[in-house]
Amino acid sequence: RMKFVATDDVDWFESAGNYVRLHSGSETELVRATLSRLAGQLDPAKFVRIHRSTIVNLARIREVHPWFGGDYTATLVDGTELRVSRHYREALLRPLS
Repeated sequence: RMKFVATDDVDWFESAGNYVRLHSGSETELVRATLSRLAGQLDPAKFVRIHRSTIVNLARIREVHPWFGGDYTATLVDGTELRVSRHYREALLRPLS
């Protein structure tokens, strides 16, 4: 079957091998794609990579907190906490400031 999800409804994406797990509210779906390929197709004004295995919808971020070793934690509006790696933190903090 094919299910269509509007990008505005996506909270975040996570890598799952050669697949991507799409998180939208309480639902998850597997997409046959790599995270790198998907990142190239998303609007960079709306989605940002925060970890090598995670892309998040900027509109879903409620707050960002410093964590250990230069990493950060992003808390989404639904309470989900995602790790922001040192390597990707500037890509996240720049559009939020």
